[in-house]
Amino acid sequence: MCLQQSRTCQCGRHTAHLNFYDNILSPAILVALYCPECRRQAVWNEDCMVEDCGWIMEYDLEGARFLLRQRGVTAEVTPAFLFDEGYLSWQGFTPHDLEVNAALHRRLEPLSREDLPRYLKTLKEEWLAYVASLKAAGWRKAQRA
Repeated sequence: MCLQQSRTCQCGRHTAHLNFYDNILSPAILVALYCPECRRQAVWNEDCMVEDCGWIMEYDLEGARFLLRQRGVTAEVTPAFLFDEGYLSWQGFTPHDLEVNAALHRRLEPLSREDLPRYLKTLKEEWLAYVASLKAAGWRKAQRA
């Protein structure tokens, strides 16, 4: 079971949907979230921050290391590890995938009543095209898909 939470960036203009793998880390481990518009407020520190297409996540690495050690995780805990292994990362490939997915389903919903096989085919094609665009844009999690 994973904790999922929405968090507003430092400037308050954008919300990101986050996933906490296996509920190991608490929401307090994310010290700050910066969107592309407020990222200039961040004082970059590679020891506790990870960047993804203009977004910056600042972690409490000491707290994360403590909690992960308690659960038997022996890997080196870095910001990239927390993000890329999904311990505290986007819910989906980007901060907004939840909304994109919901909008896609709403838009195609009438087709589901008319022609279910075509609906499923179209849904798959459009989602794969979306993921391809995320890969091309450089989103970290999309690179692994």
